[in-house]
Amino acid sequence: MTPKEVRNMVTSHLENYLGLQVYRAGQVAPETKLPCIIYSIISPYIAEPTMGFYDVEREANEAYLHRRERAGMSLSFTACSHSRDENGVYIQGEDEAMEIAEEAQGWFLLSGRSELSLAGIVVEDVNNVQQRNTLMVDEEANRYGFDVLLRYVRDDKMAAGVVEKITVKGKEKNE
Repeated sequence: MTPKEVRNMVTSHLENYLGLQVYRAGQVAPETKLPCIIYSIISPYIAEPTMGFYDVEREANEAYLHRRERAGMSLSFTACSHSRDENGVYIQGEDEAMEIAEEAQGWFLLSGRSELSLAGIVVEDVNNVQQRNTLMVDEEANRYGFDVLLRYVRDDKMAAGVVEKITVKGKEKNE
Protein backbone atom coordinates (compact mmCIF):
# COMPACT_ATOMS: atom_id res chain seq x y z
CA MET A 1 0.00 0.00 0.00
CA THR A 2 1.22 3.54 -0.69
CA PRO A 3 0.68 6.73 1.33
CA LYS A 4 -1.55 8.01 -1.48
CA GLU A 5 -3.76 4.91 -1.25
CA VAL A 6 -3.97 5.30 2.54
CA ARG A 7 -4.86 8.99 2.23
CA ASN A 8 -7.55 8.34 -0.39
CA MET A 9 -9.11 5.54 1.65
CA VAL A 10 -9.17 7.58 4.87
CA THR A 11 -10.51 10.81 3.35
CA SER A 12 -13.25 9.12 1.32
CA HIS A 13 -14.49 7.09 4.30
CA LEU A 14 -14.41 10.16 6.57
CA GLU A 15 -16.24 12.25 3.96
CA ASN A 16 -18.97 9.60 3.69
CA TYR A 17 -19.31 9.40 7.47
CA LEU A 18 -19.53 13.15 8.10
CA GLY A 19 -21.41 14.13 4.95
CA LEU A 20 -19.00 17.06 4.59
CA GLN A 21 -16.31 17.84 2.06
CA VAL A 22 -12.84 16.68 3.16
CA TYR A 23 -10.11 18.29 1.10
CA ARG A 24 -6.36 18.86 1.18
CA ALA A 25 -5.07 22.07 2.72
CA GLY A 26 -2.81 24.33 0.73
CA GLN A 27 -4.17 23.60 -2.72
CA VAL A 28 -5.09 26.28 -5.21
CA ALA A 29 -8.86 26.03 -5.59
CA PRO A 30 -11.95 28.16 -5.15
CA GLU A 31 -12.90 28.64 -1.51
CA THR A 32 -15.11 25.79 -0.36
CA LYS A 33 -18.45 26.18 1.37
CA LEU A 34 -18.22 25.97 5.15
CA PRO A 35 -18.42 23.86 7.21
CA CYS A 36 -15.78 21.47 5.91
CA ILE A 37 -12.73 19.50 6.98
CA ILE A 38 -9.27 20.16 5.65
CA TYR A 39 -6.39 17.75 6.05
CA SER A 40 -2.66 17.84 5.58
CA ILE A 41 -0.16 15.04 5.51
CA ILE A 42 2.36 15.70 8.25
CA SER A 43 4.56 12.74 7.32
CA PRO A 44 3.73 10.34 4.48
CA TYR A 45 6.27 7.75 5.63
CA ILE A 46 7.38 6.99 9.17
CA ALA A 47 9.86 4.13 9.19
CA GLU A 48 10.18 1.51 11.87
CA PRO A 49 13.65 0.40 13.02
CA THR A 50 13.59 -2.77 10.91
CA MET A 51 14.90 -3.82 7.53
CA GLY A 52 11.50 -5.13 6.46
CA PHE A 53 10.56 -8.53 5.08
CA TYR A 54 12.06 -9.54 1.74
CA ASP A 55 10.81 -12.22 -0.63
CA VAL A 56 10.87 -13.11 -4.32
CA GLU A 57 7.67 -13.45 -6.32
CA ARG A 58 7.51 -15.13 -9.71
CA GLU A 59 5.01 -14.22 -12.42
CA ALA A 60 5.31 -16.14 -15.72
CA ASN A 61 8.92 -15.53 -16.83
CA GLU A 62 9.49 -12.56 -14.53
CA ALA A 63 10.81 -12.44 -10.98
CA TYR A 64 10.23 -9.58 -8.55
CA LEU A 65 11.91 -8.71 -5.29
CA HIS A 66 9.43 -7.46 -2.68
CA ARG A 67 10.21 -5.53 0.46
CA ARG A 68 7.35 -5.19 2.92
CA GLU A 69 7.32 -3.34 6.21
CA ARG A 70 4.96 -1.87 8.74
CA ALA A 71 5.11 1.84 7.98
CA GLY A 72 3.43 4.83 9.57
CA MET A 73 1.72 7.93 8.25
CA SER A 74 0.69 11.04 10.16
CA LEU A 75 -2.22 13.25 9.10
CA SER A 76 -3.74 16.40 10.55
CA PHE A 77 -7.48 17.12 10.27
CA THR A 78 -9.05 20.52 10.90
CA ALA A 79 -12.78 21.27 10.98
CA CYS A 80 -13.55 24.75 9.65
CA SER A 81 -16.62 26.90 10.21
CA HIS A 82 -17.65 30.51 10.74
CA SER A 83 -20.47 32.22 12.58
CA ARG A 84 -23.39 32.92 10.29
CA ASP A 85 -27.13 33.26 9.94
CA GLU A 86 -28.46 30.32 7.93
CA ASN A 87 -32.17 30.02 7.11
CA GLY A 88 -33.09 32.29 10.01
CA VAL A 89 -30.98 30.32 12.50
CA TYR A 90 -27.76 31.73 13.93
CA ILE A 91 -24.92 29.19 13.83
CA GLN A 92 -22.03 29.74 16.21
CA GLY A 93 -18.95 28.82 14.14
CA GLU A 94 -16.81 28.05 17.18
CA ASP A 95 -19.28 25.45 18.43
CA GLU A 96 -19.88 23.94 15.00
CA ALA A 97 -16.15 23.51 14.27
CA MET A 98 -15.57 21.89 17.67
CA GLU A 99 -18.52 19.50 17.22
CA ILE A 100 -17.40 18.46 13.73
CA ALA A 101 -13.81 17.89 14.92
CA GLU A 102 -15.06 15.78 17.83
CA GLU A 103 -17.31 13.76 15.51
CA ALA A 104 -14.40 13.13 13.13
CA GLN A 105 -12.15 12.21 16.05
CA GLY A 106 -14.83 9.80 17.29
CA TRP A 107 -14.95 8.17 13.88
CA PHE A 108 -11.22 7.40 14.09
CA LEU A 109 -11.65 6.06 17.62
CA LEU A 110 -14.53 3.68 16.86
CA SER A 111 -16.26 2.99 13.53
CA GLY A 112 -13.42 4.35 11.38
CA ARG A 113 -10.94 2.19 13.26
CA SER A 114 -13.01 -0.84 12.31
CA GLU A 115 -13.61 0.22 8.67
CA LEU A 116 -9.96 1.05 8.06
CA SER A 117 -8.66 -2.15 9.66
CA LEU A 118 -10.66 -4.13 7.09
CA ALA A 119 -8.70 -2.24 4.41
CA GLY A 120 -5.33 -2.99 6.06
CA ILE A 121 -4.92 0.37 7.82
CA VAL A 122 -4.43 0.53 11.59
CA VAL A 123 -5.37 3.62 13.59
CA GLU A 124 -2.52 3.71 16.10
CA ASP A 125 -3.01 7.07 17.80
CA VAL A 126 -5.61 9.85 17.77
CA ASN A 127 -4.61 13.12 19.46
CA ASN A 128 -6.78 15.55 21.39
CA VAL A 129 -9.01 18.05 19.60
CA GLN A 130 -7.41 21.50 19.88
CA GLN A 131 -8.36 24.99 18.84
CA ARG A 132 -6.74 26.14 15.58
CA ASN A 133 -8.55 29.42 14.96
CA THR A 134 -7.22 31.90 12.42
CA LEU A 135 -7.81 35.65 12.50
CA MET A 136 -9.01 36.86 9.11
CA VAL A 137 -9.14 40.50 7.99
CA ASP A 138 -12.62 41.19 9.33
CA GLU A 139 -13.64 37.97 11.10
CA GLU A 140 -12.25 34.86 12.71
CA ALA A 141 -12.19 31.49 10.95
CA ASN A 142 -13.24 28.98 13.58
CA ARG A 143 -11.12 25.85 13.48
CA TYR A 144 -10.63 22.83 15.69
CA GLY A 145 -8.39 19.93 14.76
CA PHE A 146 -6.47 16.84 15.75
CA ASP A 147 -3.72 14.59 14.42
CA VAL A 148 -3.84 10.88 13.63
CA LEU A 149 -1.07 8.28 13.34
CA LEU A 150 -1.88 5.41 10.99
CA ARG A 151 0.00 2.18 10.23
CA TYR A 152 -0.09 0.20 7.00
CA VAL A 153 2.02 -2.33 5.13
CA ARG A 154 4.31 -0.63 2.67
CA ASP A 155 5.14 -2.85 -0.30
CA ASP A 156 8.08 -1.95 -2.54
CA LYS A 157 8.69 -4.05 -5.63
CA MET A 158 11.42 -4.23 -8.26
CA ALA A 159 12.24 -6.53 -11.16
CA ALA A 160 14.78 -9.13 -10.07
CA GLY A 161 15.50 -10.75 -13.40
CA VAL A 162 14.01 -13.08 -15.94
CA VAL A 163 13.41 -16.79 -15.51
CA GLU A 164 13.91 -18.67 -18.78
CA LYS A 165 13.55 -22.28 -19.79
CA ILE A 166 16.85 -24.07 -19.99
CA THR A 167 17.84 -27.50 -21.22
CA VAL A 168 19.96 -29.65 -18.94
CA LYS A 169 21.36 -32.97 -20.24
CA GLY A 170 18.78 -33.19 -23.01
CA LYS A 171 15.73 -32.54 -20.79
CA GLU A 172 13.64 -29.39 -20.70
CA LYS A 173 13.53 -27.92 -17.23
CA ASN A 174 12.00 -24.69 -15.96
CA GLU A 175 13.83 -23.22 -12.97
